Amino acid sequence: MMEDAPQPPQQNIGLWVGLGCLGVLVLSCCLLTFWVQSYGLRFILAQGDGTKIWFSRMILVGALEGTRKTCTEGVISEDTLPWFHPDMPSAARNRACLLDEATLRALSSPEQASAVPLTQAGRAELGTRFDMDPAFCFEHATEQMSAVGCFDSDGGPSAIPYQIIDLTLHRQ
Repeated sequence: MMEDAPQPPQQNIGLWVGLGCLGVLVLSCCLLTFWVQSYGLRFILAQGDGTKIWFSRMILVGALEGTRKTCTEGVISEDTLPWFHPDMPSAARNRACLLDEATLRALSSPEQASAVPLTQAGRAELGTRFDMDPAFCFEHATEQMSAVGCFDSDGGPSAIPYQIIDLTLHRQ
C-alpha cells in the first residue's frame, strides 16, 4: 500500500493580501500626518480669510471643548496648556472651565457666532502683545463669550501651531 503523501500547507493568499493592504494604509497615514504637520499650516495660511476663519473656529472649539473636559475644581489640566499662549494669565485660561455645551455649540455655528481677523476687530495690539502676527489671529464671539486664537507659523516642530491668547466671558 502507498502511504498518503503529506499535503503541502495551504497558502492563505487572502491573509497576505490583507496584511499588505494594512501596511500600505499605515504607511499612508504616517505620510499624510507628516505632510499635514510640515505643509498643512502653510497651505492654510496662504488661503483667504474665510478659510482661515473656518479652520480657526474648528481648532478653537475643539481646543476649548477638550480643555473644559480636563477641568478639576475650576483649573484646567497641564496637558491642555499648549493650547494657550504661555503669557496668557492662568485666570483667563481657567475660564474655559466655565464654558457649557450650549456656548460651545453656539461658538461652532457661523450663524450664532461672529468671527473676524483681529486686524478688522481693531485689536491688532492684542496679537502684537503676545508676539503673534495679528493677520493670523481671529476673534470669535457669541453673546456669552469671546475668544481670540492665532495661527503660530513660527512655532517649532513640537509646538501646537495654534494658540489661544484671549478668553472673555460676557456673563458671570
